[in-house]
Amino acid sequence: MKYLFLIIGLFLFEISLAQEIYEVDVEVRENSFVINNTAVDMISKGNYTTAAKILEKVIEDDPSYHAAYLNFYRAGSQVEEKKEKVVKVLRKGLEIFQEDDEMAYYLGNLLQRENRYNEAIEAYSEAIAYSKINGEDFPLVWAYYFNRGNCYLKTNQFKKAIQDYNYALTLSPDNADVLTNRGFCHYKTNDSEAACLDWHTALGLGNSQTTRYIQSFCQ
Repeated sequence: MKYLFLIIGLFLFEISLAQEIYEVDVEVRENSFVINNTAVDMISKGNYTTAAKILEKVIEDDPSYHAAYLNFYRAGSQVEEKKEKVVKVLRKGLEIFQEDDEMAYYLGNLLQRENRYNEAIEAYSEAIAYSKINGEDFPLVWAYYFNRGNCYLKTNQFKKAIQDYNYALTLSPDNADVLTNRGFCHYKTNDSEAACLDWHTALGLGNSQTTRYIQSFCQ
């Protein structure tokens, strides 16, 4: 997502395609920048609760400050009582920053960790759709497919999971984690030969977890 910043008089306008135009006082934006940097430092030190608290205020005062949403996810997702608030904030952020694949991906991650798999699949699907618009050169895009595949795996939709793992591997070749999970799905769909091939390849790439699968199912 690319943004254009214009300073006109006393206001800073943040404009992006398919997004509402917000007027933000320069002093408010400068304050948001300082507080966000403070929160990033807190997150690096593990002070997630305070970081989430101050970032929540930034988003309330300056709803078009993009970085605050991503860092609120990083902090708030580590605080149990803040997790549902993070979900709501990210959903709101996606209304403002439309077609933001990274934000949709983070929403999917949090929903997956909360075992809300159908909602997570929907969020990852949005991230994937937006990445087709924004470009698949963003380093995280392979993980959109990997994590949606993991949700399919956890809901026993193994064939759909395999399709996502296949595409993840086109973006991140020789990814041992993807190969390990794809192997499991191959096994669950009665393709032991493909499963064992994936597990042996993953083992060669350094994922020792596959050893127990190979010993149990590939002898």
